Amino acid sequence: MDRDATITTITGLAEQLCDPGQHIERIPYWDDNRNRKFREWRTIQPGLLAQLHEAAVDPVDGRNEPGPRRVPGSRPPLALEALSTHAAISTHAAHWCTSLGLTLRDTVEANIRALVGAAPSLDDDDLTLLARELRTWRRWAAVATGWVAPLYQPHVPCPACHTTGKLRINLTAQAAHCRACQATWASDDGSLYALGEYVTAHTTPAKVA
Repeated sequence: MDRDATITTITGLAEQLCDPGQHIERIPYWDDNRNRKFREWRTIQPGLLAQLHEAAVDPVDGRNEPGPRRVPGSRPPLALEALSTHAAISTHAAHWCTSLGLTLRDTVEANIRALVGAAPSLDDDDLTLLARELRTWRRWAAVATGWVAPLYQPHVPCPACHTTGKLRINLTAQAAHCRACQATWASDDGSLYALGEYVTAHTTPAKVA
């Protein structure tokens, strides 16, 4: 990937993390002639980091049925996941700013935007590394924002570090990561499909001869 393409990638990943964006959902319906058609439902969604913050400070459990509610002040596991992920991305972004001699800003979004501004001055190795880091942060955030729809948490060893029970898979966002070693998988490079095959192989009961 050449420098211009890498900088474009960095900018796009930063926008997904920091900036609101339009989300389009196609909703099926049937017309009077019983033909299946689609309506487009357009909404403006916050950036992934804002969604993480919202998930951490105002978690939603999505329950409507009667019964015991969680204790006020306690946080469901996915809220803690969001809080931890937001803190990790904030720390990594601040470390990058410090290493490049950039003034630290008040928010993680501002720090990431500062990194985007500094990207053209980086050498090729650092530019590639920054793109890789942003892609990783984007995957972390995409997985952790599964607080709206529960994350799939297969009880299998991570294929990277072999720790059991730490995989988090967001089927809606098409991304996954390991809470133990921070390895990531996504659909854009095909790695998520390989992970799916791995999980299936480790959760399918062996046939008895």
